[in-house]
Amino acid sequence: MYSRNMDSSTETTTPAALATELHVHAKRVRAWLRKQGFRSKAELGEHWDLSQTQSEAVRQAFAPSASPNAPGFDPTLLTVGEILHVYTALLVELGRRGLVRTNNAPIGDLAEYACAAYYEGELASNSEKSYDLISVDGRRVQVKVRNVREGTRPSAVFSSIRSTDFDICVFILANASTHTIDAAYEWTPEEIQAHGRFTSHTNSTLIRIGKVRAGVAGVDITEGLNTAWRTMLELES
Repeated sequence: MYSRNMDSSTETTTPAALATELHVHAKRVRAWLRKQGFRSKAELGEHWDLSQTQSEAVRQAFAPSASPNAPGFDPTLLTVGEILHVYTALLVELGRRGLVRTNNAPIGDLAEYACAAYYEGELASNSEKSYDLISVDGRRVQVKVRNVREGTRPSAVFSSIRSTDFDICVFILANASTHTIDAAYEWTPEEIQAHGRFTSHTNSTLIRIGKVRAGVAGVDITEGLNTAWRTMLELES
C-alpha cells in the first residue's frame, strides 16, 4: 500500500486531470486511489491534490501496456456501462474470428433490470416463464430485447413468444454501438397476435424488429426507458 505523503513536492494534480490525460473515467482513478490508501476517511468529500509521485503511480497503473491485473482490467472499478462496452467489444472481435454468432447476451438481464426500474416493479423469479416482472400498478410485463447495430436487418426477429399470459410485452431495440435504446414499445397480446408471425413448427409467434422500429403498434416508452437505462449503466460496484 502506498503512503499518502510519498514526496514533499508542492506541485500537485487531480484525479480528473489524470483521467483526461489517460483517457479513462475519473471514477476509476479515484476508486484505485482509495484502494491504495491515498486518502483517509476523514478526507472524504475534500478536494483531491496528488503529489508528483502519486500522479506517476496512477500513470503507471493505467498505462496502455499495464498487465491484465492493472486497474484498466479490473471490473470492480468499472461502471455497468463500461463493463458493457468492454463486453460488446469482445463479442465483436470473437464474431470477427468466427467464434460466436450472437451479440445478445447479457442484454436480456440488463433489459429486465432497466424495465423493473422504469415500472418501479419487482422482477419475477427465474421459474416464471410467462412474464419477467410485475409493475408497481400490478401489470405483468414480459421483456423482449435485441442488440442491434448498423446492418441489422429489419427482418431480424425477437426471441419466440410461446405464451401471452401477460398484460404487456415490452419490445426493446438496444443500440450495441452507442449503448442507448433506439426504440422501446409496449404491446398488448392482441397487438402481438395482429402484427406477429405465427409458426406452427415451434408453436410460437415471432415479431420482426422492423415493425417495432417503425412503431406500427403499441405505446412508445423509448424516452423513459432510456433514462432508466442510462441510470443503470452508471451504477458502480
